[in-house]
Amino acid sequence: MKNPLSVEELTDLAKLGGVLVQSLLNKRSKTYKELGKELEDSNELAVANFLAVNPKAIIRPLVVRNNELIIGFKAEEKYS
Repeated sequence: MKNPLSVEELTDLAKLGGVLVQSLLNKRSKTYKELGKELEDSNELAVANFLAVNPKAIIRPLVVRNNELIIGFKAEEKYS
């Protein structure tokens, strides 16, 4: 990614969606499988830091529309 999300942006997205930062973590990604397994019991700040440094481990797409966060491709996964 040319401009990865910052820790603050990741926590803001999670707050917008009313979810934990952990919900933005793609546990099926190669990056997570290689580097992030220890995040299972980590706090939100640790997960946000990991995602800021390893943006390939973020679930995509993340779409913000009308103060609503859509995570992934399933249209029913909308958070506001």
